[in-house]
Amino acid sequence: MNADAYMPRAGDVIDGRYELTGPLGKGGMAQVWRARDTARAEGGLHDSDTAVKFLRHDSEALYALDSQEQTAEIAVRSARFRREADLLGSLDHPGIPQLYTSGTHQSMPYMVMRLVDGVNLRTFLDEHSPLPMATALAIAVQAIDALKCAHTLPVVHRDLKPANIMIGTTGAVAVIDFGIAKPLRADATRYTAHGSTLGTRGYLAPEQLLERAPTARTDVYCFGCIFYELLTGRPPFPLGEESGLAEKHLSETPLPPSLYTPGIPDPLDDLVLGMLAKQPDQRPTMAEALAVLAPLAPRPGDAEPQPRTHPDPTAPLRLRAGARPHPRPDRPTPAPGGPAPVGGEWLDQREIEDLCARAESEVASGQPGDATARLQGLTERVREEWGERRPVVRRVWQVAADGFRVVGDHGSAADAYHVIAESLISGSGPSDRADQATARLQLAMCQLSFGNLDTAIATVENAGHTAAGLPPEQAARLETLRADVDAQLETHLVDPPGPKPGQES
Repeated sequence: MNADAYMPRAGDVIDGRYELTGPLGKGGMAQVWRARDTARAEGGLHDSDTAVKFLRHDSEALYALDSQEQTAEIAVRSARFRREADLLGSLDHPGIPQLYTSGTHQSMPYMVMRLVDGVNLRTFLDEHSPLPMATALAIAVQAIDALKCAHTLPVVHRDLKPANIMIGTTGAVAVIDFGIAKPLRADATRYTAHGSTLGTRGYLAPEQLLERAPTARTDVYCFGCIFYELLTGRPPFPLGEESGLAEKHLSETPLPPSLYTPGIPDPLDDLVLGMLAKQPDQRPTMAEALAVLAPLAPRPGDAEPQPRTHPDPTAPLRLRAGARPHPRPDRPTPAPGGPAPVGGEWLDQREIEDLCARAESEVASGQPGDATARLQGLTERVREEWGERRPVVRRVWQVAADGFRVVGDHGSAADAYHVIAESLISGSGPSDRADQATARLQLAMCQLSFGNLDTAIATVENAGHTAAGLPPEQAARLETLRADVDAQLETHLVDPPGPKPGQES
């Protein structure tokens, strides 16, 4: 162990501007300090406090290793720390702390982030459980919306637990500590020795216990455990049951939450139990969970739930003008000027068709821009004003979905393709059957990014049956797309992402 390793102290200035003011906490691999952004303070700005996270070289786990093992472990921790900084830099959501900068200070890796002032969910539950239903739903909706954003990259957190969810002083919920998060890409570097299980006891998905490759559905299971506790005041399998806890997560179905908390509606019971399904492909996505929860969550104008809690997680939803807990900030903002068919009382079909043509050109060039962003903001509105049968409505949704896919937002693209396939195509003629099969193949292509292989296999097979009954020209187009999806599927089946014997993940 390097006795000269940097130890943070109050008064130290990081990166020439972040002055450390006091420790906020530490874990086995990192410690976090509050810091004052002197540049913002000198500019007269009040929100100058930040959080600075340092890698730890002084943990008990490291002291237990010999010098060679320490060197290897520090290298792995440093690589994980750099990956966490890279991931935070790519995640743009109010429910995920924003990364300001990262680097090294006296050879010690650090990252500077937006400070989340408040309490973690573990402390909040210990003080306020059992929670009012509205409070539990407000926490779940905000956290799931943040995780949905992470999954669009796609990135899996892998260590969801109450201690890694913060409730700010305003009630806003944030998901923190992406230290062992992992990009779900075939080329993602692996930093965990095979044979070690990442995550926290009591909140591990079955596939984590079995040391299998994580997917976005792994996070769904882990958050399902948290959601169960939000609703009932207890985890699905109590942590005090030392013996057999892993076996319960592997094989035992938990009791419905409504048995512990009367009044929980059936859709919530079904959702929680679905999130805790043993097989990953039987769990909903975060987007599907959000679709169930959003209509049940607090709305603007609702009364404050009783008993009161401080902070109040319902406040961001009750006091906000819009219904979404966290509008996505990572989509392009329409530039000023040019036709803007959103300001009038009614949409103009000619303007929308012109916007579609420009957006289609952007998508074809591989660079979705202003027109695509505008269309993506109009999908629900055109559907509400014109119904689901006008061709222009499907065209808007198709261009929006293609734009999301091109920029790598596979979660939003999958949501849009699902709407196209299941709601916007209702005929039974050859053209309708071909279009529906096409949308489902495009949906399957997005779902492959989340490791959903079984659905893709079934979709490819069904598309083959559909193509066999189509006229030659339509069948040829469908078979071309089907072959593309099948090739991607083969790649995932031959070389799935995740740990292999003798490798690291």
